[in-house]
Amino acid sequence: MKIVCLANSFRLGGRCLGGIELDHHNNPVIQNGKPRWIRPVCNTEHEEVPTHLVSHISLLDIIEFQAVQAIGHGHQSENILFNTNSLQIIGQFPYADIENIKDNNRHSLVFSNRGAAVPEHVVNGLTYSLMILSLNEFETNERVFDDKPYPQIKLSFKYGGNLYNFPITDPVFLHEYGLNNNILQGKEKIYVTFSLAAPWEGWASKLIAGIIFNGITNPENAEYEDDGMPF
Repeated sequence: MKIVCLANSFRLGGRCLGGIELDHHNNPVIQNGKPRWIRPVCNTEHEEVPTHLVSHISLLDIIEFQAVQAIGHGHQSENILFNTNSLQIIGQFPYADIENIKDNNRHSLVFSNRGAAVPEHVVNGLTYSLMILSLNEFETNERVFDDKPYPQIKLSFKYGGNLYNFPITDPVFLHEYGLNNNILQGKEKIYVTFSLAAPWEGWASKLIAGIIFNGITNPENAEYEDDGMPF
């Protein structure tokens, strides 16, 4: 199985990978009239992928792996257990082709409502937990906690006439933001991958799992750890 990697984000205990399946010609696989999302997962406590296995993978990398079993459940229907020994990078997906897979014309809201989370009874009726949007109005902001050493970096943006503000869990973007807080200044468009977490205390949080734009890269073999990060 092949996917274009559109998310390689922090997840409790490791990373959350996500992307759209590609065929033998690296074209998106279409299912029910839209590109098919895949979340490769492991047989771990939170289905997380160990960080050391995927920290070298950049957004838009084409990765190939052996699928073992489809284990999607609830709104996280995209989950597929995979053989970690089979994971490899085999190419790069063209930046310009993101236009062909974005979800702007498929969803008027980000995960069914205007809030930062979805109530559990609503989540139970959803059949997806990943989406990618093209955004033109956005800015970063920080939320400070008294009991944490780091602020939570968030992205506020407008989509469909609504204002949203979600935490960023993309480790490469957070690293680059730490070096330059104005990293998005002057950018007219970004592509953002959103993930809907598992419910906790009655709510499922909306997270920004990947931010893609011209000019950001993942240095080869770079390691980004989540120790002490506010997630």
